[in-house]
Amino acid sequence: MSNLTSVQPLQTSSYDVAIIGCGVVGLVASLVLASSGFKVLVVGARPPQFQPNSDQRFDPRVFALSHRSQRVLDRLRVWDNIPSEKVQPVTEMQVWGDSSGDAQGHLRFNASDTGVDYLTWIIEQSCLFDVLFSAMRYQPGIDWLDARVEGLSREKEGWAVVTNLKTVRVPLLIAADGAQSQTRKQAGLDFALDDYSAEGVVTTFAIEKPHHGAARQWFAGDSVLAMLPLPGPHVSMVWSMPLSQSQALLQLSPADMVNRVKSLSGGAVQELYGDLVLVGKTYAFPLKHGVAPVWFDNGVVLMGDAAHVIHPLAGQGLNLGLEDAAELANLLTSRKRLLAVQRLGLADEQLWRAWERRRKAACTPVHFLTDGLHTLFRLDLPGAAWVRNKGMHLVNQLPMLKRWLSQQAMR
Repeated sequence: MSNLTSVQPLQTSSYDVAIIGCGVVGLVASLVLASSGFKVLVVGARPPQFQPNSDQRFDPRVFALSHRSQRVLDRLRVWDNIPSEKVQPVTEMQVWGDSSGDAQGHLRFNASDTGVDYLTWIIEQSCLFDVLFSAMRYQPGIDWLDARVEGLSREKEGWAVVTNLKTVRVPLLIAADGAQSQTRKQAGLDFALDDYSAEGVVTTFAIEKPHHGAARQWFAGDSVLAMLPLPGPHVSMVWSMPLSQSQALLQLSPADMVNRVKSLSGGAVQELYGDLVLVGKTYAFPLKHGVAPVWFDNGVVLMGDAAHVIHPLAGQGLNLGLEDAAELANLLTSRKRLLAVQRLGLADEQLWRAWERRRKAACTPVHFLTDGLHTLFRLDLPGAAWVRNKGMHLVNQLPMLKRWLSQQAMR
């Protein structure tokens, strides 16, 4: 991988595609395309690098990787390069409803019931960045321009990407620069995101009792608390809540924060984890939802959060983005398809229309379900809580339905 900061302006025909954005999805897409023989330029600054220390051992941002995401990384020869001590397998998932006592709904999913060893894997964001940047360095066909994009211009043969260092001309752009994608906006493909007026609050706790590889989640009316297992005696908290509550939570002392977490679960957190100790800082990120009506047009592809933004309660945001890249790999696997694309160029509209149809068909049900669950648990109508929790009880008693739901979540 070369850093192009000091070289002369690039020629128009040097690259088949420019990927705007150095997030996980953009880096995986670059590896997918380069491994198929295409010349790829990744444009953007590397996200701030997390440096663990005695006060903050774990990156506050963690991901729950699905089986399909794991297979994508494995095919790219990235998975085995992740240090085993940085990966926490999840063998069980438990979900509680928003009532109390016998009326409280409860769902429990076990890996063994689904015929797999693990339901998912918890990995820090910084760990994925490390192995992906390393893979780029050894993958022929990828260059990285560490620069800030300042504008786009449509030209006869493609796009001119104007950066603070130079102008790059390419036939195809992939926007992988996140939910607030400026590439999407400048290319005329922007769409409105639904603002939940809520934030996800993330932090890390050291725990007294072992978590046994279990991921746990509590619904509490207008908030959702998730405790995700980390290597060793630690858990990562992701607490989704209305904006007014999140801002107040960020001002609490560590002791008061722990008490708030314990009180939300009705004592279950204390029973399961014992004493909690806050380790590191607490952060918040806005929660939004939306799916782009058009994912490809005029030589621009939207991928990852640039195309679809989802509530974190199902932990599927990054997985959907990695599946965008995986579906591209599937389409390029066919020798006939690959030869056609190599002859016509990667900007071949037929390829991207097929990719768009398949990804929309896969993403739309997940977005609909996640948004529906969020709306359902915020309903404050007579009998709504009874219906929600009764429904959870019913699902928990139907093994075949539970198995199907597990398989959908793992994919």
